Amino acid sequence: MPWWIVPALFLVALAVASIRTARGARGARPFAATATHYRALYSRRRFLRLGCATAVSAVLAYSGADVLVDDWHREKVKGRASDGLATYLHQYGERFWFAYWAAFALVDSFLVSTPLSRWGRRNFEAMLTGLPMLWGTQRLLGAARPRDATHGPRFLPLADDNSASGHAFISSIPLWMGARSIEQPVARLAILALLPWVGWSRINDRKHYLGQVLLGWWIGSESVDAVREPEEAP
Repeated sequence: MPWWIVPALFLVALAVASIRTARGARGARPFAATATHYRALYSRRRFLRLGCATAVSAVLAYSGADVLVDDWHREKVKGRASDGLATYLHQYGERFWFAYWAAFALVDSFLVSTPLSRWGRRNFEAMLTGLPMLWGTQRLLGAARPRDATHGPRFLPLADDNSASGHAFISSIPLWMGARSIEQPVARLAILALLPWVGWSRINDRKHYLGQVLLGWWIGSESVDAVREPEEAP
């Protein structure tokens, strides 16, 4: 049985239990707030912040830090144990999670809205909102993977599409969303402690450099804020 079935079924069971005990209204219809979320993310302020995040990634790429981290990890850390762990972890950033959270959004919209279904709906909305920024950044910057013997982490517009880690983006969204929805500091820190691991798996597998992983995390964070801020506005 695929490893991801267990956490997926666990979340489904929690959703079913919360639906059976819920006595509330339905949530917003799918895509009802998409335009609002896009305006929040694709604004001048956030494009300036994207520029700052890209500058950090560029410093890591052009200073040689990305290559040094890749070389050090390959020589000192990578092995049978890390490869096994990375094989398990990287699945949390696969594309099928987009459809998984879309199912939660449908439950929230058409059955009943619960805290768990709202979390899932917001995860879906954040992914939907941030994907154009992710894809644009990946393609426009055009950096290569560590295992590709081409131009490495340096930017070469339209040459490749690895400049921001999609796995880091997808896996970070439910964690950013959960951490920012919980007021208890210890619980928030526990959630954030899970954040680095999928990104690390991409470094271990030599699919992304450190700067590319950081950029994927940053786009995920901004996408979550773009979904949360309009809902929390007075």
